[in-house]
Amino acid sequence: MKHIMVAHDLSDNAKVALQRGAQLAQQHQARLSVLYVLENHLPMPVIEKHMLTADALINQQLSDCAVHDAQVLIKMGRPAQVIVAAQQAHSVDFLVMGDHHQDSPEYFSGTTLERVLQRSAVPVLLAIEPEMQAYQRALVPLDFSLCACHALHHVYKVLSANAHIHALHVLEVAEVHGRDDESEMSWQASLFDQLVMDERAKLPVEGPSISHELRQGELHNCLAQVIVEQQPQVLAIGKHGRGVLADALLGSLAQYFLEHPPCDVLVVK
Repeated sequence: MKHIMVAHDLSDNAKVALQRGAQLAQQHQARLSVLYVLENHLPMPVIEKHMLTADALINQQLSDCAVHDAQVLIKMGRPAQVIVAAQQAHSVDFLVMGDHHQDSPEYFSGTTLERVLQRSAVPVLLAIEPEMQAYQRALVPLDFSLCACHALHHVYKVLSANAHIHALHVLEVAEVHGRDDESEMSWQASLFDQLVMDERAKLPVEGPSISHELRQGELHNCLAQVIVEQQPQVLAIGKHGRGVLADALLGSLAQYFLEHPPCDVLVVK
């Protein structure tokens, strides 16, 4: 990571995102920018006062994080569009956002977070945990898709060398119906072992340790069980984009854990 951007909306949730962005920027010696987008439908005197208030609040939060060289950007427009455009204009390679407002009548659907995730070309971290120590434990649902492998690679870069990643592959019950379950599990396990070995070989030697396992069952149930067992601080998910509809819905796995985040969630295309 070379340039981290935090999308801020002046909420307490955004403050958590700023703190995580500051921690990651310090850990990786990356540039840090904080972006606040003000919708331009208000009278100009109100907009000007709002901009000054936002600038003061964000700079105070940065000072509280002992960050003194971050760039604060205040722009006008539609938040999701401006955030995505700012990624490209400022060569951002990692975006941090706070949780969507739980009392919103739209809940997750239609939120700025969802719209940004649909369009973002860079990894997006949903930061919800107030604990700001460097990540030590990550969980990656890993199938044989390119985006899931990308999620593994990106979370590997985010974590420190003494951290640990657990990769989980779930063999859905329907996939082995009518076959010999034991032989199918053995075959799938050998394929998964090879996948992890191949992906690990592409990563730098110095980095987090990686363990992996295969479970048979329903995807969400198996993943929920492993989350309880592993207690990850960050869940890294590859976002499938199989056509317009799938991309719009983010994929059921990503959408579910963005609606019900058990920890911080990293979404990678």
